[in-house]
Amino acid sequence: MIKVVLFDFDMTLVDSSQGITDCVNAVASKMGLPSVTKDQVLGIIGIPLETGLHRLWGDYDEAWLAEYRRIFRETEYAGIVPFPDTLPMLEKLRSIGIKVGVATNRQIAEPVVRAVGLFDHLDLVMGLGKEYRPKPEPDMILAAMENLGGNLAETVYVGDTDIDMKTACSAGMRGVGVTSGVFSASQLVDAGAWRTLDGVGFLIELVRRDVG
Repeated sequence: MIKVVLFDFDMTLVDSSQGITDCVNAVASKMGLPSVTKDQVLGIIGIPLETGLHRLWGDYDEAWLAEYRRIFRETEYAGIVPFPDTLPMLEKLRSIGIKVGVATNRQIAEPVVRAVGLFDHLDLVMGLGKEYRPKPEPDMILAAMENLGGNLAETVYVGDTDIDMKTACSAGMRGVGVTSGVFSASQLVDAGAWRTLDGVGFLIELVRRDVG
């Protein structure tokens, strides 16, 4: 029986592709680097930013990360929007007694979750901070599960990437893959997904069936 649902954030609950693209290109303009496309950015969403910048430009400089962090609240947040089904889904899950939380590879998660209007509809918001190793290490989602009073049999982790599914597997937790990012259902299954959905709006029926 599912009692706790944990979510990745970017491209799972929200479409952050435009906001992150705008912010990366602002850094590129300031630092004299090549501009990038949204498709390129989609390929780095969900991994630590330092790793993502290296993938985009084939190199890495701390100054690039510092500039991103300097401007991201103004530039990135403006381009992030929840998927249409996100808020109704969260409200419905909570109305039937399901605990819901976010566990994301973002270093600091609360400000952006507040900025897009989802904070008050979640029971927990957790970023990496300095306490946890990045996904696919399971530390963070296990801590989130324990914080919400769940156990492995009662908790699922929902995400859009192979890393999310590998994280769930590493934790011994069921992973639900959503195809709202760049990964197909078959790719998510190959990464260990227990179930796949076309988006988070379909999660309500999955939870109802499991609860029933």
